[in-house]
Order: sequence, then C-alpha cells, then structure tokens
Amino acid sequence: MITVNDATEILNRFSLDRRTYVELKDSLGRVLAENIISDIDVPSFNRSDMDGYAVRQQDLDGRQFKLVGEMHAGDNLNINLGKGECSWVATGANIPDEANLVIPVENTEKIGDDVIVYEPGKEPHISERGCDIKQGETVLKMSCIINDRNIGILAALGIQNVPVYDTPTVAIISTGDELDKINDVNSMTLSAIVTQSGGSPVFMGTVTDKISHVKQKITEASKYDIIITSGGISSGKKDLMPIIVSELGGVLFHRVQMRPGMPMLAGMINEKPILCMPGNVTSCLVCGHVFLPPIIRRMAHLPYMGMGGVRRARLSEEAVSEYGMRRYLPVKLVDGFAHPTFKGSSLITSIGHADGIVVIREEETLVEGEVKVQML
Repeated sequence: MITVNDATEILNRFSLDRRTYVELKDSLGRVLAENIISDIDVPSFNRSDMDGYAVRQQDLDGRQFKLVGEMHAGDNLNINLGKGECSWVATGANIPDEANLVIPVENTEKIGDDVIVYEPGKEPHISERGCDIKQGETVLKMSCIINDRNIGILAALGIQNVPVYDTPTVAIISTGDELDKINDVNSMTLSAIVTQSGGSPVFMGTVTDKISHVKQKITEASKYDIIITSGGISSGKKDLMPIIVSELGGVLFHRVQMRPGMPMLAGMINEKPILCMPGNVTSCLVCGHVFLPPIIRRMAHLPYMGMGGVRRARLSEEAVSEYGMRRYLPVKLVDGFAHPTFKGSSLITSIGHADGIVVIREEETLVEGEVKVQML
C-alpha cells in the first residue's frame, strides 16, 4: 500500500506530445502547439478610423478642399490627391497614399464639390499599416490556452486551421456480472470527469467478470491514450483486475492509503496507463476526482490547479479518520457550514449531493471547527 502522494508521483511519469490541427471555430480552450508568427501586416493598409475627409496636412492652411473621390470600406480604388484636394473616406476604408489626416465629417461642411473645414482636430484618425500586428511578429506563444481574445487574433491573421496539442483519448470500461441487473453509474461519472479535465472519453461498454472477456476488452482499449476501468480490484473471487493487468503489462501500484478508494490500482499496458477504480460508486468517483484530472490535463498540456477552488467553512460535526489514511470527506455547504454527506462508499448520494470534499491528512485523526473545502 502506498500514499496518495506516491501514487500521484508514479502517474506523473506519463505524458503525451501528439499534435494536430483544429478549425478556428473549434479551438476555444485548446493549447497551442507552436508559436503563431504573423505573415501579414494588420491592418494591411493605412485605414481610416472614422467617417470624414482624407487630406494632406500641409494643405490645411486653406481650409477649403475640392472633393475628388470617395472611398468606402472594402473599396480598392486608386485615388490620388493633389494640392487642396480631398477624398471622402468611410470608417475602415483605405486612405489615399498622399493623405496623412482624416477630418471628421462633423467638423466640415460640404457645399457642392467643395468641403469646408471648420476644425481639423488634434488626431490624424488613421491606423497605419502594421500598427496592430507587424509581419514577422510572434503574436501568440506555444502552450498558451486559446481564449475568445486569442481567437480574434487568429481570425485577424486569416488562420483557419490552428496547431494544437491533441487531447488524450480515454477508454472507459465498467466490469461486473451485476451490471446486467443494475444501471452502470461509474462509466457516466468517470466520463464527465474526463470531459471536465480536457480529455475525450470513449465508452467501451460493460464486461462480465470473466478473465478472457475482460482481457479482450482491455486489449481493444489499449489503442487509446488512457484506460480506465471500474470494479474488480478488491479481494473477492471475481476481483480479477490485478491478475489481468499483470498479465497484459504490469501493476504500478495496488491499494492506496485513502478512504474511500483504498483498493485503487494503476498499471501500464503497451506503455499506456491503466487506472482501475473501485466498483463502489462513491469510491470510484472520489478516485476519479483525485487521480484523473492531473494525468489528463498534463497529457493535454493544460495547467492543473487542483479541484474547483477552495472555500472555508465550519464542520457541522467532528470528523474522525484512521491514522495513516488520507480521508476524503464529501460535504454540502449550507450557510457557512460544511455538512458531511457520506453514508457509505456504495451509495451515490454520499457524493452526489456534495458541493466539495474536506481532505483529512494521514497524520490527522480528528478534524473540527473551520476547514478547507475543495470544491467539486
């Protein structure tokens, strides 16, 4: 039997460096697998920041200009300005090469083909070519997580296919003869944890407690990046997973100093991790929250910050633990108090109604008063 920390350290050895491309619309939350270097200037031309008249600043002494053209956003006209001439430009439109100033329309009056300037303003109102992003500039760095703002940058560069780290695929198998008679809870809860952690769950179905059937199912699952099973790891006659994992690969650890979830087993098959959870639903869910997010997020190149944040609350009653075992106590938060919900490791409501978990360390046997609640 090993500690939770030692078990976590063993699982930290597994990584994944597979890269792929996703469409820009599907890139939110993914991790860039390479630097993004712009191959264009943004904007790609001198652009008007408002509706008005483009003029040469040196001609402002006259305050009266002859209108010689119009430029709207998207137009690609070739308008040349001479002395005392101007061109109408809409917001976002290209600026004539000779112009270096846009007079806001509200500061002017148009009389026939002439434009009278009453107030030139203090700003040029022009976004020069490359003022936002210059060609050759590194705009996003490898390993950054793509968010809504990053997507805007990628769209501005015209990038449609984004290089990202691939998400780990996670095969999920539920074992047990009893699954013919009861609903399979574990595969659904584990699948949810995998998705929340940034992985791609693949449900492989259920399998009866027969060595040949379980071996075949795990062999099929070994093409995926991680294998997760539930059931078959305790000490009963039908608890076959330790034998099967040993024969197909090797056991890395079996039994962890934690409650619930003590029978937890991990191994390696074809260089890939297999994590075998207890069959009891609360034990399975606790092990899932403790061990799956770190390994999945590491493989997806995502940061892991623990569970869903920490809140402080007062325990509504004393919590007793066994010395040398790390206890994960599910609690529900009500008006600043943490009420234990654990009723047994085989009962889904033991954790199904919980808001978070109070972790009682191995050296603690009694916890009371204010505690930290790891939110689920």
